[in-house]
Amino acid sequence: MSTLPNQHDLHQRLQDYRIFDQARQSEIEFLAQTCLKLDSERLTLQSDLDDERATRRTWKRRAEEAEVAVQRKFVVVLVDADGYIFRKVFFQALAASGGSKAANELYTEVVNNLRSAEAGPAINADCDVLVNVYANKAGLARTLAAADYLNHPSQIDHFFGSFTQSRSLFQFIDCGQGKERVDAKLRDTFRFYAYNAQCQRVYLAFCHDIGYIAELDKYRHDAIVMPKVMLIQAAQTAPAARAYAGLPFKSTRFDSVFETSPLDLTHRVDAPYGPTGFDALSLGSSPEQATDHSTPSASRSSYSSVSGPPGLTPLMPLSTNNKPANHVRSPTPPAEIVSKPPVKPQIQPQPQPQVAQVHNGPNGASETKPGIPINRQGQRIDLKMRMPTTSEMERFEERISQRRKLCNEHHLRDNCESYNCKYDHDPIDASMRNTLRYKARSIPCAHGSKCRRQDCFYGHQCPWGNNSCGNLKCAFLKTGLHDIRDLEVAKFVPAQPGA
Repeated sequence: MSTLPNQHDLHQRLQDYRIFDQARQSEIEFLAQTCLKLDSERLTLQSDLDDERATRRTWKRRAEEAEVAVQRKFVVVLVDADGYIFRKVFFQALAASGGSKAANELYTEVVNNLRSAEAGPAINADCDVLVNVYANKAGLARTLAAADYLNHPSQIDHFFGSFTQSRSLFQFIDCGQGKERVDAKLRDTFRFYAYNAQCQRVYLAFCHDIGYIAELDKYRHDAIVMPKVMLIQAAQTAPAARAYAGLPFKSTRFDSVFETSPLDLTHRVDAPYGPTGFDALSLGSSPEQATDHSTPSASRSSYSSVSGPPGLTPLMPLSTNNKPANHVRSPTPPAEIVSKPPVKPQIQPQPQPQVAQVHNGPNGASETKPGIPINRQGQRIDLKMRMPTTSEMERFEERISQRRKLCNEHHLRDNCESYNCKYDHDPIDASMRNTLRYKARSIPCAHGSKCRRQDCFYGHQCPWGNNSCGNLKCAFLKTGLHDIRDLEVAKFVPAQPGA
């Protein structure tokens, strides 16, 4: 009969079994947790895989749709009609749909250019042609009527109505009055089409205005945009032609569509304004009578309105009524008096403006009334000054383009305190000084309507008027000079040196 283990051995075996059971239980728990973790990771990877499959299918579908969409390519033509005038023959053919003829001729010129060698073989000449014509319609209509292109300004509606109806992708956009409205809309439209994959070429018809140079210069080294751009040359001033000649973009001409020379409106532009600014006022009339609430059109081009030549900042014109208030035309004598022997009437001489005794101040002020003109609210207002002519503006632009910008402090105050002034101090004549003062008037004065400096040449209210400006970025709006509505001189207050 076998003997039972002693008590010590039984305890040792029991302890061994306990350790084994604990190890087995730990191993089972570890395996269970590992299985649960792996299953969770599997579910995550499965979800990621499903997302990737869905994303791949989505992008594949979009790529197929984009490939189909890109197959319809087009070219776009952007025209600043304030400066690019359609040929007179189209306006003379209004009765026979002159606007439609202009549209068809423009389409033909674009297609012929695409087929030429300069357009490149990658562009299909049968692609769509989209044309946007931007202008201040009211100002353009007045200019065309003044230049005998239209019998009446209202005929412009018939012309552009025929223009837009001739082709579905041709449209005329009236940007309204405002100095930068056409520019801003045209620039943003150009940026929209510049990187559009469907747009194969952008024709730009705005080379009359050097204000677009800065926008084009951004794309000088852009490998995508630069080959797309094609400048349309037409009527240009000499400074504008030189400025655009320095750009690396290709150019062409559509002489059968647009006028090749600027409209000669010098005599029409100068007529509504006084002969020599404030000097032209008769001494019998006060500055209060000279103040007018009229505001000219805010177009930037000599073609868009009769307000002035290209690049001018519109300022308020002078009244041309220089006759004294008591001057009345003599009535026609009765018939019985006519039958009598004629008596030579004694003609009273007209009082002539004593220009020698009236001198223009720095901001249109007159030395006959010393002091600063203010309105009833005590706000300083600017007296009117003569608007430069087209030739004077061209000569001014040519001067600063060939040399340097003129120094305002030196030429308008004769008091430049800069030791190494970077601006031009060379002598200028009276007409160029008037043009420089006219330009400086478009810069808001830092002291605003409280300025009392006699020789201040800056502007003290928005020259385009509170109701006609519409420019949300107007410098006069930022300086608080946009709400000066009372432009009638109430009195002249003493000037304060350096105020």
